[in-house]
Amino acid sequence: MATDRATRLRRLARVLTVRFGLDRHRRGEVEAGWSPSSGAWTCAWTDGPTVAQVRAACRESGPEEAAGLRYVRTLSEDAVALGAVRLTVAAADGTGPPSPVRPAGVEALWEDEPFPAPRTERERALVYAVVYEAHDAHHRNRAEAEEICALVNQYGLAVFLRRCGAALSPVELLTAHYAATHAHPAWRHRLAPMEADVLVRAVRADPGAPAELVSAALALLPGLPAASDDGAGDELRARLGRTAPPA
Repeated sequence: MATDRATRLRRLARVLTVRFGLDRHRRGEVEAGWSPSSGAWTCAWTDGPTVAQVRAACRESGPEEAAGLRYVRTLSEDAVALGAVRLTVAAADGTGPPSPVRPAGVEALWEDEPFPAPRTERERALVYAVVYEAHDAHHRNRAEAEEICALVNQYGLAVFLRRCGAALSPVELLTAHYAATHAHPAWRHRLAPMEADVLVRAVRADPGAPAELVSAALALLPGLPAASDDGAGDELRARLGRTAPPA
């Protein structure tokens, strides 16, 4: 009977929730039951384990209940934003805008990866900035996957990195300043920095470069070939001395 299967599926859902630690996960529990929209018995959860993991666990814990069961793993806003960030950064073509990120691409990215989560504090900050902007842009406290992807495609990642106040390395600091004037859209779109030697030359050619940029250029010099120094170190240190406040 349908009511019996519904009861067994609810019991199985509780087993799965505990097995995968979703009772301690902020995305909630596994839910199982009849789905009128799909017309099928369905096991559904957010983020968490992969479909393959849940399917295998269902067949192990409740083979009868698993027969004909449909598995639906949805992605939270944070997981979608994180996927959009990862795919944008990983774009192969650094000379221009990357291929637009789509929800289907984000789903494919996480298909075999359980519990999508930021690897670094920078990723965490970017995800927060993207989701916050998506909410603000649509004047509601939720955003669809299509809206999140469209936002990243439209603005790129540099604007969100700036808004979240993440610390920049010397090469990133200089790229953020000179990318627009040196036809380097890859920074705006996917945070791809310019070449260090190009950045040093840009600072040397910029008589108005503030001390912060001059210091950043000096920090890049040890990583350049000795032949490319061309007196840059002495020149930049002299400029930095001229801009330093009097003792």
